Amino acid sequence: MALTPPLAPPSAPSAPSAPSAPSAPSPGRSITDRLLGCYTWRPSAYALAALPVGLVSLLAAFAGRSGPAFGLQRGLAVRLLAAPVARLPRRRLVRALAHGVLALPLQLFTAALTGVLWADFLVRGLCYPLAEWGQDVSASWGGPTMAGAWAAHFGVGLLTLAVLLPLVRLLTAGQRRLAVRLLGAGPEV
Repeated sequence: MALTPPLAPPSAPSAPSAPSAPSAPSPGRSITDRLLGCYTWRPSAYALAALPVGLVSLLAAFAGRSGPAFGLQRGLAVRLLAAPVARLPRRRLVRALAHGVLALPLQLFTAALTGVLWADFLVRGLCYPLAEWGQDVSASWGGPTMAGAWAAHFGVGLLTLAVLLPLVRLLTAGQRRLAVRLLGAGPEV
């Protein structure tokens, strides 16, 4: 008759961990995960939403409504960029105005780049057959068939995303640092 080992005592319950900020992708992640994962869509969403939110919050700050202006800017940076921005720094009106004025040119450039990039990929890459419906594609890239033309345009769209999305991430990282510096309690930790 075989002896069984004694049962181990149950382990103590661990404390719940705090939610962590999204990390940079590990080297082993696939290309599609890098292109289409939250590593990409969060900065892209921030780039498209930051300009209208920045304009609205800048107008609110000029009108003397520092609470809503600060809350809009802070909420967007915290939700989409995981920026560690303090809740209530001193001189909210001055900080909201400074952030609105300094971030506006960067937000305008980033929104234009991101909007054109994604619109071009969606219309000319992903939905190429709909964009060229009824047109002769024999002379287009990948022609003479629609399938070849679609594959060629989709490939060029993916290559464009792969080249320009790191630029969008770089620009939104600069906006994140600006939000932490101006909307937070001080330098990024």
